[in-house]
Amino acid sequence: MVAHRDPNTDTEPVAVVGAGGFIGTALMETLTAAGVPAMPLTRSTPAVVDGRPAPGLRAARVIFYLASSINPALAELHPERVAADHAAFTALLAALRRAGSRPALVLASSAGAVYSPDRPPPYRETDPVGPTTAYGRAKVELERALFDARDAVRPVAVRIANAYGPRQRTGTMQGVIGHWLEAAAAGLPLRLYGRPQNRRDYVYVDDVAEALLLTRRFVLRAPETQAPEVFNIGSGVPVSLAALARMVSATVGRELPVERLPDRGFDRRDVWFDVRRADEVLGWRPRTSLRDGLRRTWQRLTTAAPTGPVR
Repeated sequence: MVAHRDPNTDTEPVAVVGAGGFIGTALMETLTAAGVPAMPLTRSTPAVVDGRPAPGLRAARVIFYLASSINPALAELHPERVAADHAAFTALLAALRRAGSRPALVLASSAGAVYSPDRPPPYRETDPVGPTTAYGRAKVELERALFDARDAVRPVAVRIANAYGPRQRTGTMQGVIGHWLEAAAAGLPLRLYGRPQNRRDYVYVDDVAEALLLTRRFVLRAPETQAPEVFNIGSGVPVSLAALARMVSATVGRELPVERLPDRGFDRRDVWFDVRRADEVLGWRPRTSLRDGLRRTWQRLTTAAPTGPVR
């Protein structure tokens, strides 16, 4: 983990909505290492109370919104969760509008679900959105609500690729790397859905947290009139499921059996991202190779008791 210190902005407080989740936990650790005062908000400490921002939220110059109760599979199965997520986000926007503080609001969106498949990858931030799944549509609706609330917040959407790493929860049908490493530890086959040739973009969770830290620095330095911003955060490197299975086998030190399963319907074939804008504007590049990230995740899985963070 690399902490970027900036004496001009380190004392500006932030709030993290969804601080107990996978990315939220990594972000809180990164903020602490950088000396940034951060208020964690979880289900037990909500961001909105009686239609108003939580007291600590009002002092935050930057708010990270990482909370979510859905993933691609759950969004298809549970539309009520999609509706609840949207309602929670718009309630926060309304509360911030009433408060009148106009903080920067950094929304964690999904790079893999929002871009139109009519154009080939790698996808850039300027490419059209065109979600083909319930999950993608949900994320685009959150982005639209964010961009429409410029009177209440300074909008930033961070479109994150397939994040992975230690402490990723795997009980929610998401996260192929987490599932495969847990299967390897349990002596089970790797369950591969769809075509082995399907390519994805995987980014280590500490690199995501560093990108969010640098996003904070950027928005604190930007003028108040800054237009809405969008950043892709990923590795920029496409990796097929077949190649990933071989890398997982190499990581654990033995050849692992693969169980082939039908496509799930909501999985895109080839999705990876152009991340040059994050480098040019934020000064961010992914530091962790997939090989190193797999090794770190496997070591953590096999040497530490599993934890169950509360989002």
